[in-house]
Amino acid sequence: MTTRANKIDQPELTKPQRWAGLYTVVLMLLLLAFFIIHQVQDSGFFTGQFGRAEMLALYAPIIISLAPPIQRLVQGKRNPARPLEAVTDFSLALGSLWLWKHFPFDFTHVADIFRPDMRFAFSWLTDNIARVILLLQVVLGSISGIATIVSYFRGRSDMNMPGTTYDENRKD
Repeated sequence: MTTRANKIDQPELTKPQRWAGLYTVVLMLLLLAFFIIHQVQDSGFFTGQFGRAEMLALYAPIIISLAPPIQRLVQGKRNPARPLEAVTDFSLALGSLWLWKHFPFDFTHVADIFRPDMRFAFSWLTDNIARVILLLQVVLGSISGIATIVSYFRGRSDMNMPGTTYDENRKD
């Protein structure tokens, strides 16, 4: 009998699992567009402190996050994408720490790019809430990065253990 945990840890992904990662890609591209629109329209969301380092801290983790699901889609395997996933997690943690420390945002303008009847959806976000979210990203990104590295090495060692269901001659 196969448990849910065993299904999740299988090295080969099913077609639906492979394609499901593209939801992440779409969401991250929407987030990227959200910030780019703010920057291009000079909405006031980014303050004068939003320089090149802050752009790197904000945009790099978003762009890097596109790689793991695309790699999983192409290869159909879970473990080979884990190093990229760890890089994504750690870049999120570092970028969030930088942004928390320098905080180049004015969240009173976060909803300014939307139609007036849609702005209520973001009106509850304040600078203080954003700072808490950034700190959570630092903590969770670090923990997730470490857990992903552990999963990667566990997956590699499981492939080499006799008696496992993995093909011992398979290379990721």
